[in-house]
Amino acid sequence: MENCAKAATVHFKYHLKYHLLAAVLFFCLMPFLMGTQYLNARESARTLEMYAALSGILFLTPVFLPDQDKNIRDLIGSKRMPYLVIHLIRLAENLLFLLVFVGAGALFLKCNGCEFPFWSYFAGTAAGALFLGGLGMFFYSVTDNAAVGYMVPLVYYMINFSGDKYVKNFYLFSMAAGDFGPKFWLAGAGAALLLGGLLWRRIFRFKP
Repeated sequence: MENCAKAATVHFKYHLKYHLLAAVLFFCLMPFLMGTQYLNARESARTLEMYAALSGILFLTPVFLPDQDKNIRDLIGSKRMPYLVIHLIRLAENLLFLLVFVGAGALFLKCNGCEFPFWSYFAGTAAGALFLGGLGMFFYSVTDNAAVGYMVPLVYYMINFSGDKYVKNFYLFSMAAGDFGPKFWLAGAGAALLLGGLLWRRIFRFKP
């Protein structure tokens, strides 16, 4: 347990804090890019789905980024703790902060007079963020290329602006239309992508 806490502390100190800073700057731009005051339920959903959900890419895609440093790979390989455990610790830590930031975005809208069911919209936004982040993390794992990991979820995000014609049950902006059904598909697929990324990394990349 002590080793897990130490690994989480090291990850936060040397890697996660930079992504947290990027996320803070990203959310500071929200009032300038999206509506954030006195919105109705549909408008609030649009802001959360089109903006706040993007935080999934910021937090989940770079889980494997520290592995790009050969010195870090060699250091972890020399320890008793398996790579899979290290990756799980990083993922859990990043997920925690992702949920905090999604909640902060929803709370910000609430404090600005927006009318919407907080917990439902929080869960729906988190599902979209989980899926986008899962896409990024999975493709980063498979290709071992950070640029691909960031590009794939962004391309998918752009495809959704044409509606649900091509993405069907995996439509990112369904909440604005009052349909929460796709959110269950997004959450399940996001969790599967995260698991797939972890296993691929363990089986095909690192075998300490």
